[in-house]
Amino acid sequence: MSVEMNQPSPVLLIPKESQVLDRPRSILAVGLVDADHCYLNYLRDIGYLVEKQETTRGLHEQILANIPNVLLLDMDGLGDEAIAITHQLKENPLTYTMPILIVIGNRDLMKEIETLEAGAEDFVAKPFPSQVLAARIHTSMRRNIRLQVSNPLTGLPGAIHIEEQTTKRLEQNQPVAMCYVDLDNFKAFNDKYSYNRGDNVIRILATILNEGVVMFGRKGDFVGHIGGDDFIMITDYAFVEDICKYVTSSFDMLIPFQYEEDDMNRGYIVSVNRQGVLMQFPLMTVSIGVVTNQHRKVNNYLLMTELAAEMKQYAKTVSNNVLPRRSIYRIDQRAI
Repeated sequence: MSVEMNQPSPVLLIPKESQVLDRPRSILAVGLVDADHCYLNYLRDIGYLVEKQETTRGLHEQILANIPNVLLLDMDGLGDEAIAITHQLKENPLTYTMPILIVIGNRDLMKEIETLEAGAEDFVAKPFPSQVLAARIHTSMRRNIRLQVSNPLTGLPGAIHIEEQTTKRLEQNQPVAMCYVDLDNFKAFNDKYSYNRGDNVIRILATILNEGVVMFGRKGDFVGHIGGDDFIMITDYAFVEDICKYVTSSFDMLIPFQYEEDDMNRGYIVSVNRQGVLMQFPLMTVSIGVVTNQHRKVNNYLLMTELAAEMKQYAKTVSNNVLPRRSIYRIDQRAI
């Protein structure tokens, strides 16, 4: 959708005070020209942390290093690059939910349609009052939160998007592998080392999962975060082995360094279980249960999640009986 205004930016529609943020949010503006500074200055005045970049050089890496709350792209300055950037970011699990707004002066219907189909949330047509741009940005962020499409800790898509994307692939008879990922002995780590360090482990796992899907999966595969230490990866079953091997080996290599040296060297920590009994807990591992539509017809999301959860529990059981302890994945090979 677009808003086309005939009045210049300084026209005041509503008091500035009504748009002031309750806490700072970050905006990365790319390709905007000097004449657009009045818009950016207004956003700064109401509490946005605005960073401006003239070109797209190194943009993808910059965004992944520090994902902004909103990305603002100028179609006039970027042209087809705005479409390519939007496509690229909307296909990455880490940036899928980041709102992208397009600012445009020279109207081009086909370009607008292409960019919206690539995943941009909104258009704003120049010239416009600064308050209109601020309102559009506010609305995009509220929509993101209201739909609960992303997990606040990792920024990964949540349950709604996982169901939507899985259902779409099943209905189109695409080859699908759902990987249910869960941590072992995570609660004991949290209890001993604090939730802050536990949150860091969750972020590390999210990064490893995303790397595995991006490096070994296909275009459009994604990682979702159900909540806590539960994640879902959706990929083509042709790539699932390589992804799971990368995730389990990377996790086992990196995670011991989240422990204090004495605990890491011992290979376990001493903590209380759910019944309050003091006991030894091995270092964390990750268990992955995988279900596919390769050997059986799986025609709905609910069945696929039930089977994946079942395989995840089986993987955890196998992991508990493997010495030395290591991360495990198991793929359902049953035909019925």
